[in-house]
Amino acid sequence: MKNLYRVAVVAVGITVAPFMNAELPGLIPLPESVEENVGAKPFKLDSRTEILFQVGNANTEKNARFFAALLKKNAGLNLKIKALPKGQKPAAGTICFADSRTVKAPEAYTLRVSKSGVVIRAGTDAGLFYGIQTLRQLLPPQATFDGVAERNFSAEIPACEITDAPRFAWRGMHLDSCRHYQDLEWIKKLIDMLASHKINTLHWHLTDDQGWRIEIKKYPKLTQSAAWRSGIGFGLDPNSTTHYDKKKRYGGFYTQKQAKELIEYAAARHITIVPEIELPGHALAALTVYPEYGCTGGPYKMGMQGGVFEDVYCVGNEKTLKFLEDVLDEVSELFPSKFIHVGGDECPKKRWEKCSKCQAKIKAEGLKNEHELQSHVIQHMERHLSAKGKRLIGWDEILEGGLAKGAAVMSWRGTSGGIASARMGHDVVMAPYTHVYLDYAQARSGEPRSMGGFIPFERVYQFNPTAGVPAEFQKHILGGQANVWTEYIPNEKHAEYMIAPRISALAEVVWTPQKNRRWDDFSKRMSDQYTRFDLSNFNYRRPSDIRFEETENGIVFIPALRNTHVVYTLDGSEPTASSKKFTGKPIPVGSEPLKISARMVGADGKLYGVIQKFVNLPKFKVSTTIEYHDANTPDQIYDASLDNVFWSNRSPRSGDTVTLVFENSQNFVSIRAITGKEKKGGGGDALKNGILEVSSDGEKFTEVAKFSSGIASGKISAPIKAFRIRVLGSQSDWLVIREVELEK
Repeated sequence: MKNLYRVAVVAVGITVAPFMNAELPGLIPLPESVEENVGAKPFKLDSRTEILFQVGNANTEKNARFFAALLKKNAGLNLKIKALPKGQKPAAGTICFADSRTVKAPEAYTLRVSKSGVVIRAGTDAGLFYGIQTLRQLLPPQATFDGVAERNFSAEIPACEITDAPRFAWRGMHLDSCRHYQDLEWIKKLIDMLASHKINTLHWHLTDDQGWRIEIKKYPKLTQSAAWRSGIGFGLDPNSTTHYDKKKRYGGFYTQKQAKELIEYAAARHITIVPEIELPGHALAALTVYPEYGCTGGPYKMGMQGGVFEDVYCVGNEKTLKFLEDVLDEVSELFPSKFIHVGGDECPKKRWEKCSKCQAKIKAEGLKNEHELQSHVIQHMERHLSAKGKRLIGWDEILEGGLAKGAAVMSWRGTSGGIASARMGHDVVMAPYTHVYLDYAQARSGEPRSMGGFIPFERVYQFNPTAGVPAEFQKHILGGQANVWTEYIPNEKHAEYMIAPRISALAEVVWTPQKNRRWDDFSKRMSDQYTRFDLSNFNYRRPSDIRFEETENGIVFIPALRNTHVVYTLDGSEPTASSKKFTGKPIPVGSEPLKISARMVGADGKLYGVIQKFVNLPKFKVSTTIEYHDANTPDQIYDASLDNVFWSNRSPRSGDTVTLVFENSQNFVSIRAITGKEKKGGGGDALKNGILEVSSDGEKFTEVAKFSSGIASGKISAPIKAFRIRVLGSQSDWLVIREVELEK
């Protein structure tokens, strides 16, 4: 690790020598700067160590006691806590928490470790707390991450000096508790994990079409009935969760007392909870119990699937606006957060177009259309919240039709909305689906059910919240966050798996200076973080970070984690601990198409994630007229895998094409195209009306088959240079192309 860390800190101009008696653990997120005190021995922590706090500073005493409690719980150390008089230097053998006049940034701190002791200095409570999080990572994980208390515990802390401050003020994670309710104690566990990563914002999604989760005392039906639905929905196994009441209804809610408890728990760990109350769309749960606030008057039915529903709040009705104001009043009183999130996304206008009240509102306010009507209600709520000392924040759709000056934007449809908002002077939180949607799959295959898409660990680390933002507007980028939508995540263990370890990458993105970040450095530092997850009983996806290198003599595997070796198979099957071990000698792969599967195995026998590579496929290029999710690219229609898919980002229209052209003509006897979400073809997003064509020159195409139930197959009688899927009629579904299979 010392060699790894030398690479990390040299990037910021610091000279590092090897640690004398201790190896520097992997710090996540990487501090702004770390320097070893050359020639110094490490500090020894044991039962004789004393913890000091500076007299006259409540923050230093608070953090000293917090750290002592961690050591007592996890390492069995019951250390003495003493006050340090002002002007007096800490004695040898102590860990001291002290105020600092020079460390002025709100969350900054310095940490100095020498043979004689440890000193953490900060000008704020938060700074001292974040110094503790770094000190925890300098210790063996068992000492402060739910380890087993040991008698006569002792540990060495490497001698070093750390100066640290965050890159962004908003370092967040979003949690959807609407689609599936989570236990309060589990959310506390999540908060502890986030705090250890120096994440400081939990964006809590509390209302949607599938459930209302927060108690509103003025409207008791919201939790009496709208917090429950008849079943789990989403096509999920009813036994994948236990959140049922005595009437066998599915769901749950948080009382205001419980919410206060959680808010206080988070605040003690310097995490602000930002509540989200969806409006004017995603309103079905509320409308089922208060149908008078919808355009049609109902009856309405609770959402049991994901998607966008046409029934939304009737914003031409003054009583609806009063209902929403009342809800926001109670939420504003309950949550100390200066921001209140109002959603504002995915609001169809169909009901408004036919609603006499909404049309009257458009006319009375001099609005041009329904888009301006949505803007009108968002601005109305912004003024209402502003009068209560709060700031409105919403998804980037709130830009449509104009936005109140004081409102902030959370950009999820990529970053373009955030960039546009910053240019207009609005504060922005970047949360693009392209990089930080943790409900997307982490690998091409072998994953639990997810929303779809593909966001691997490395892609989260590639996120840069200020990318593309002109320098003069970067001051408006508050930071970034990861989003956890839970449509297909019905239980807490599944949620943990989707969150970790990708949250570690997000933590470094929003804390560490951009110039200091390197993937190879980060992935090796993660070795220690996996141990921390293990000790905290926080489920996570085992990493599959293996680099494949093609040499003249064959394939070479390079594992990302230390103390591991690689096992592999050449037939596409999943490797086990007893599979063939890579010895370092290149593996011959011949000339025929081959599917290689490999995984790391730890020294303790722990199996990490599987990674696959396809070799010897003929060279080709793919083009398409259809927009697509950038992680589900067109080239994946021909990669020998039904798990890697092309996935459009809109519904296909008549005349759309996906065309593959080989570098050289190929001899095949048959062709078969498989579309749809089902591996055998069909299901959602299958091609309803289209044809499969081949070409001998890449220009003129001949039909070989029509699509039926998402599949088209036919014979090939001559060498081909290209093939093409052509859409003959528009459809409402999007399009998934799983694979085009060609047989020689």
